[in-house]
Amino acid sequence: MKHLGLKIVACIFGIALWFYVISARVTTVDIQAPLIFARLPENLAIASRPASHITVTVRGTAIDLIRLKSANENAARIVVDLHDANLGLERILLSEENFMAPDFPKVHYESANQIAALEIEIDTRISRTIPVHFKGSFSAKDGYTIIGEPTPSPDTITISGAREALMRIFEIQTEEISRQNLDSNLKFSVPLDFSKFPPYVFPSDSVTTIPVVVQQLSRKSFEHIPVRLIGQYDHSLYSLEPAETTIEISGGTGVLSQLSKDDILLLIEFNRFAIEDADSLTPTVRINGEIKNFQMHPEKFYLKKKLPEIPENPAELMAKDSAKSVLENAK
Repeated sequence: MKHLGLKIVACIFGIALWFYVISARVTTVDIQAPLIFARLPENLAIASRPASHITVTVRGTAIDLIRLKSANENAARIVVDLHDANLGLERILLSEENFMAPDFPKVHYESANQIAALEIEIDTRISRTIPVHFKGSFSAKDGYTIIGEPTPSPDTITISGAREALMRIFEIQTEEISRQNLDSNLKFSVPLDFSKFPPYVFPSDSVTTIPVVVQQLSRKSFEHIPVRLIGQYDHSLYSLEPAETTIEISGGTGVLSQLSKDDILLLIEFNRFAIEDADSLTPTVRINGEIKNFQMHPEKFYLKKKLPEIPENPAELMAKDSAKSVLENAK
C-alpha cells in the first residue's frame, strides 16, 4: 500500500494524457447533413425531388467530431446557392464551399459518399388556389341534430411552387377527425394533410377550422298547405283531391322557429299520373330549410276530372221556354 496515492495520481494522469492524445488526433467520420437550397429567385421553383439529407465525410479532431455527432442535425449542413439558376436541369458539383458548420470551425468537408453532383430540375413558380376537403365525421347526441354540412373555414388555400407540380394538385384534405355525441355548437381546428404533396410546394396555411352547428330536435306542424298540380293540362277540367295537406316537420329548434308555410312547396307533375299509371301520387316536397324529416297527412292525392255537362234535348228546351212564357204572361 506504500505510495498508493502516487500510483492513483499517475494512473489518472496517464488516462488524461491518453484521452488528450486520442481527442487531438485528426480523423474522419460520416454524417447525415441536411441539404438546404438558398437564394433561389422568386419566379423559380424546384420541380424535382432532391434528397433532404446526404451522407458526407468530414475531417477534424476526434473531440470535435464527437461533439458534432451529438449536436442537432443543423449543426452541419450542405447549402446550395441557386441565385443564378435557370429553367431546366441544374447540375451542381459539391465541394467544401457548400459545407457549413459555424460552431465547428476546425471540422472540414472531405467528400460526398452517395453522389458526386446534385441534379435539380428548375421550373417556373406559380400560385394556385385549391379547395380544402374535410375528411372525417361528426354525429350528434340523441335528441340533437347537426345543422348543415360541416364545411372548412377557410375552404380554400393558396399554394405556390413549380408549375408542373402544382398542376397535378386539385384539392387538399384535412387530417381525419371524428367526434360523437355532440350537443352544442363547436369549432374544431384541424391540420391539413400535406403527406401527398410534392416537395417544395408551399401552402398559405397549415390548419383550417371546422364549425359544427348543433341544435336540439323538435317537431312542428303546418296545416292547410296547398298541393299544386303543374304541367300542361286543362285547368278547367283537372284538379287534385284533396287540395291541401298537413305536414309535420322535425328538425333543429332554431331552424323550425324560422320556418313558415311560405317555405314549404308541394308539387305534382300532371304527366306523372300517365307515366306511372297511377290514380294517386305523393307530391314532390321542397322545404326551404335544413330539416331532419317530415310526414304528410294525407300522403297521396288523386287526380280529379270534372264531368262535362250533358246538353239538353232541343224539344225539351222549347217546352221549357213555352212554359216560362205562359207563366210570365199570367203574371
